[in-house]
Amino acid sequence: MRNRSLKQIGVSFMLLCAAFFCLHTGVQAEEKGDQANSFRYGASALQQPGLSFGLMNAGAWQRSGDAYYSSNGQVIKGAYAKGIDVSSNNGTIDWNAVKADGIDFAIIRCGYGMNQTDQDDSQWLANVTGCEAAGIPYGVYIYSYADSVSRAVSEADHVLRLINGRNLSYPVYFDIEDASIFSSTTAKQRGKIAKAFCDRIEAAGYEAAIYSSNYSFTNDLPEKTFDQWGRWVAHYSAQCGYKGTYQMWQATNQGRVAGIQGTVDINFLISDQIFVKPTIKVSTAGKKKVKVSWKPKKKGTTCQVYYSKSKKGRFKSVTKNAKKGSVKIKKLKSGKRYYFKVRLSRQINGVTVYSKYSKTVSVRVR
Repeated sequence: MRNRSLKQIGVSFMLLCAAFFCLHTGVQAEEKGDQANSFRYGASALQQPGLSFGLMNAGAWQRSGDAYYSSNGQVIKGAYAKGIDVSSNNGTIDWNAVKADGIDFAIIRCGYGMNQTDQDDSQWLANVTGCEAAGIPYGVYIYSYADSVSRAVSEADHVLRLINGRNLSYPVYFDIEDASIFSSTTAKQRGKIAKAFCDRIEAAGYEAAIYSSNYSFTNDLPEKTFDQWGRWVAHYSAQCGYKGTYQMWQATNQGRVAGIQGTVDINFLISDQIFVKPTIKVSTAGKKKVKVSWKPKKKGTTCQVYYSKSKKGRFKSVTKNAKKGSVKIKKLKSGKRYYFKVRLSRQINGVTVYSKYSKTVSVRVR
């Protein structure tokens, strides 16, 4: 009996070890797997509410005159430019054909997960080289598995390693969509994870932004925390249903573009929501002087500063293309209260696009 019991214990221990090993290796493999657990690749469990596919027609997602049209023939309100996002899943791409087909920009996946060379996107170099050669402005995204701040920092370093020496025109997008992140973290933790990634990217001089679905932005990602970054919203429908502000809309994964075999994701830049609303700080800077500073200060972005002598009065321009994040305004009247506001601007496809105005802030001059 004793020997039999020992044998049973031994077998049980071996089974327990085997189960632990399988679980452990499964978790490790989860990050290395290129087929992510996401609505992007058709995982049925993640077909989020509101991610229905728009029915296609001959003019779907195309430009006619000054407007872009959706899958049901409606004008896409605010659509300013049309782009694609690509990865190794799209195979080898003829970028000259892509440009000739009217694509204004591209967002290229550089990799997924932490900073390991075996997690670089296998088509990254070919895609970024081809995109640059064709003269297509581009940004990048990384598919995240980060469930901790340390992993988020590693993912940021992954991006920075690959984009070193490259000339990005669009942000670095932190792609938060994998089911493992939402199941293993709280909303507060996700905010800290995103901040760690974005801070690292911005410290290197690049603009950071967030990609996720309409459902996730609405339900899983805390509004106040994520307001500081631009949003790229996936909502596969005839119109974007997200109620907050966003830079870009991923409208469908069923697009057709010359130079790409099979279907591709189609995105639209939304001109009236291209920027996060700027914040402003005003302080005295000596006699008859005021310092106006603002955030965000982004690469390729300039700022217009305005002032008025009354809150509801007419605002005058102080500077049109400030780049340093702050300006000093001189020769003001001592003892007088002044009111200030700012807005940001950026050149996109040869046209200047403006943000909304900041709130108005006042200060009494010494």
